[in-house]
Amino acid sequence: MSFAESSPVMSMDDVMAATNEFEARGFNHSYYLPLHMAILKGDWESAKSFLDADPSAWTSKITSLARTPLHVAAVGAQWKILEKLVHHVPSELLAELDSMGFTCLHYVAMGESIDAAKALLAKNHSLTQITDFKGFTPLLYSVTSTRCKEMAWYLAMNTVDERPGFPFSSESSRQLVALLTAAGFHGKENFWLNADITMYLLQRYPNLATISDSNGSIILNVLSKKTSDFQSGNKFGILHRCIYHCVPAQLDHLPHGDLRDSYDQSSHHQSYSGSKIWNAIQTSAPSIKHLRDVKLRQVFSERLVEHVCSQASTMSNTQFWESFVSMDIIYNATSSGIVEILRICFQFFPDLVWTRIPNEGYIAQIAIKYRQEKVFGFICKMPIISKILILALDESHNTTSHLAARSAHSQLLSVSGAAFKMQKELQWFKKVEQLDHPIHKEIKNQDGKTAWQLFKEEHKNLLEESEKWMKDTANSCSIVAALIVTTVFTAVLTVPGGNNQEKGFPIFLPDNTFLVFAASVTLALFSSMASLLMFLSILTARYAEKDFLKALPRRLIWGLALLFYAIVTTMVAFAAALSLVLRNRLKWVWIPIAIMACVPMALFAKLQIPLFGGMIISTYRSSIYHP
Repeated sequence: MSFAESSPVMSMDDVMAATNEFEARGFNHSYYLPLHMAILKGDWESAKSFLDADPSAWTSKITSLARTPLHVAAVGAQWKILEKLVHHVPSELLAELDSMGFTCLHYVAMGESIDAAKALLAKNHSLTQITDFKGFTPLLYSVTSTRCKEMAWYLAMNTVDERPGFPFSSESSRQLVALLTAAGFHGKENFWLNADITMYLLQRYPNLATISDSNGSIILNVLSKKTSDFQSGNKFGILHRCIYHCVPAQLDHLPHGDLRDSYDQSSHHQSYSGSKIWNAIQTSAPSIKHLRDVKLRQVFSERLVEHVCSQASTMSNTQFWESFVSMDIIYNATSSGIVEILRICFQFFPDLVWTRIPNEGYIAQIAIKYRQEKVFGFICKMPIISKILILALDESHNTTSHLAARSAHSQLLSVSGAAFKMQKELQWFKKVEQLDHPIHKEIKNQDGKTAWQLFKEEHKNLLEESEKWMKDTANSCSIVAALIVTTVFTAVLTVPGGNNQEKGFPIFLPDNTFLVFAASVTLALFSSMASLLMFLSILTARYAEKDFLKALPRRLIWGLALLFYAIVTTMVAFAAALSLVLRNRLKWVWIPIAIMACVPMALFAKLQIPLFGGMIISTYRSSIYHP
């Protein structure tokens, strides 16, 4: 549930109806307009003159939305005027709701003036417990707007479960928990603020952790749909993974000033000694700050799941926690690949591992169906349980091998090249088939197909696309390889400087630079010829399904590696030859030649190495889990 999905703002029809009703009771808009405009402009002198002339205006509704002068000042962010108005009105006026359903503190909560909030609470300390028409407190508005961290902390520590709204025990607490949990992870700057406030409130009011509805635990339900808030839901490159593991993950942010002193630091995470250093690094490197924010969010998410499950496990009612961690939560976490939720839930409630989702099967079958390798690997770490779950059949008599045989196009969007999508599908199928019982290879489902027959049928189109992609790639690369062969072969026959007319030896033969040229040309010729042969072998392959598992990807990898080597040695040979010809006139000519020769090599590397690296990882270091 998001804040927008449960918007507290009234519909336009309701607002218009309330406005019309208010005006029908004799509201004179034009009379109060000067006061309204003076407050919005921050003109205290004009507003004070109007109020002195008509003392009833201090407590009157002065807009068509039934807003008092206090409301108008809060909506217009005129905090100084609001503080002055507070001293001239009775305390009960501060609890007045406008046609939108808000008190003036609701508006102040979305701003940045703690002094205004303090002035209101000093006059009427129960304002934090007053809810709007949808049951939302000012605290919730402050947290979801993330405009001012001090404001959110101030309201969190001054909102109690008392009259008139009982925000932490009434029916509205369900919405509060859902929106607070969802909002606790929004934003790049202040998500940790909401994270800490969420944990602070859960520790202060333990009942919030175990609030559930028809879908089970509200907190777990929200978290099970937020894949990016867990480490298992993120895929980083090698460099980002290294940075991710190095950055600290302590939630060390505290409220500042007098708020810090009033906060119970015994329940807060201790700050780390190098915080100033990391703050300096984050300021100079935004990418590192982003990774740290991601890590903090993920650490908090995991701690929140542990806290919720810990609170639920203390409940003596077995039926409660069975419905608390519902099938929907298990299904969402499994199909989304959130291993952390499953691991913690199974730690506190071991029997949940046997959860069977109607029309989906056990968690092992769901993980296979949705290609969630990390979840599948987690299950395989439980050897006995995994064997039982993998051997299970679904309602259509499909084995786990049948499920792995089905095509999963949506899970292959991040894989480059149709051939490597086919390879990924084969790797997944072979790994599941290896763990499945051997007799299941021959079992037919209700459609009369074995797992391998189903695989071939499901991937018929992908096989055709893979063959076309592989041939197109091999054709393009073979043209480049043939061009290099022609170029370097010609260079051998027409060496720079020419040959000695009497003996036929190259004139620059004694020169070391010429030896570099000769060696580079030789290596370029041999590597380009080998590359050409590798690409020709791809073009003449039979293109069966199993060829895409190892044979064809290996040929393509070796062909590209040899082609890149041929390009490098060709450029070295060119630079050496040009240096031999021009150095007698310009001795420093080799410097710009070397720099320019690096340009095509760097360009080729930048454009092709990511794909090339992905090919190597996919072929030689499969990400499929190996138990």
